[in-house]
Amino acid sequence: MDAVQPREISVLEPIGAAFDKTKEILFQPFDIGRWFTIGFCAWLATLGNGGGFNGPGGGGGSPGSHGGGPAPDFQQEINHIKEGFLENLHIIIPAAISIFAIILIIGALFIWLKSRGQFMFLHCVARNVAEVKNPWASYSTEGNSLFKFKLILWLAGMVAGLVCAVSMILLLIPMFESDFKMLAFAQILPVIFLGIGLIMIGIVSGIISVLTKDFVVPIMYIHHCRVMDGWRIFWRLCSDNFGKFFLFLLFLLVVGIAIGMIVMVAVLVTCCCAACIMAIPFIGTVAKLPILVWRRSYSALFLAQFGLEFDVFAQTDTVLVPADAIPMPPEYPEAPPEQPQY
Repeated sequence: MDAVQPREISVLEPIGAAFDKTKEILFQPFDIGRWFTIGFCAWLATLGNGGGFNGPGGGGGSPGSHGGGPAPDFQQEINHIKEGFLENLHIIIPAAISIFAIILIIGALFIWLKSRGQFMFLHCVARNVAEVKNPWASYSTEGNSLFKFKLILWLAGMVAGLVCAVSMILLLIPMFESDFKMLAFAQILPVIFLGIGLIMIGIVSGIISVLTKDFVVPIMYIHHCRVMDGWRIFWRLCSDNFGKFFLFLLFLLVVGIAIGMIVMVAVLVTCCCAACIMAIPFIGTVAKLPILVWRRSYSALFLAQFGLEFDVFAQTDTVLVPADAIPMPPEYPEAPPEQPQY
């Protein structure tokens, strides 16, 4: 069934409407208790956003020139590092496994809380309420489904990134040992491709994450469906309106730059006091709540342009489309008129 579009889709029109929603939710009237309640849901929804996958960073030192020839000294350092690594392998491997396991446990916990929090925060914005317990319980199934999807995505990105990073290191070690002498372009080319691969992994993971948060989560919220059902509905909508969603992603880059500049100005004007406040967990989220509510409202209002079945602000406590009707049911022919009985 083709999506019905009642009007022209715009990436600019929801900007003003999102500002109006933000004023209505946070300032009409202003209630500090309400801010802290909605802020808690926003804090869960953005949990761990400050951290991300970091590729291998370049070391900041080049061999010094101490008149006696730097190459032998550099070679000695490389050999010394290798010997130390091999001698302490029995300590390094268990420590690395333990650290990796801790990272997995903490990361999975953060993803679970964040997945549940995204429905809680959307609920507060869509219904103009300050609630924690109700959306936590009402959208537990959807939140857990989103958690499994995001966990698989995170693990896949981590594995792919580690494979690229380790491969780069293994290719770079012989180059360091030869002090980068007599290197052919064919030897450097795989390293370049792996570096591009790392960047592409980050870009693809970021796009999937943005589309899931901005569009799939609202679809799941409206229809009370699981994440793959939500993705199936969104994918059909996106394939019919690819240009509109591409413009949306480009506009988000502009929005991100603008928000970054606003935050930077606030930090400079307050002599870094704003930075200290925003760095405090939860309190920083409450301080940035107008930005977060606007951002959540903007993407929801953009999606609402595609029809009532995508409008989180038009929903009531009843489910618009039952979960067992996902994907959208086909249109049925009209029933023939009843024949008069004689």
